[in-house]
Amino acid sequence: MILFDGCSWTWGDELENKEKDRFSTLVSDHIGKNHVNISERGKSNDGILRTTIEYCENNIVDLAIIQFTKISRREILDSKGERYIRVNVGNRDDASVMYYKNLNTNADDIANFYKNKFFLEHFFKVKGIPYYFVCLNQKKDLLYKRNPSSWQKMSDTKPVTSLYTLFGGNKYDGTPYFNYPHAERGGHPNIRGHQKIAEHILQNI
Repeated sequence: MILFDGCSWTWGDELENKEKDRFSTLVSDHIGKNHVNISERGKSNDGILRTTIEYCENNIVDLAIIQFTKISRREILDSKGERYIRVNVGNRDDASVMYYKNLNTNADDIANFYKNKFFLEHFFKVKGIPYYFVCLNQKKDLLYKRNPSSWQKMSDTKPVTSLYTLFGGNKYDGTPYFNYPHAERGGHPNIRGHQKIAEHILQNI
């Protein structure tokens, strides 16, 4: 069983037939293995870490392919401990507005990304689960030069491939891999984009 987790890119947002055309299906069909895709639109790296571990603790996973999302997103457990609140810079709910106004910093976003990445790598190593990571952030977005955190300095973690770099840059315009370059949600990969992601993953696992 191959496990895929991530945000809307892995979920297949804006595809007419996401179950058929998203890269998780293309990869698993090529390998000839069953897969499960537990990605969700708007998911944070906190949520990806949590749901990946939860799934692996309760199911047999032969390979995990994880797509890390934008580092500014967060997941916070409410005061009653009953549900997780998604904090996203694009949301207008009170929690998101207050968080980004009073608490959010780029340095903390970067440190949080490396924490999630490190914990998930360590979990996979302990469980003996092969894994491959991709992300939505450019390398420059993951470096805080003024005062790098100890998490950022860790040298035993694998680098992650930026899907934007894979498509030739950080802009949608001029690339053939997006359906709606000016969509309200920022645009997501089209069929060609998912094929290119699948090809990259198959070359590296």
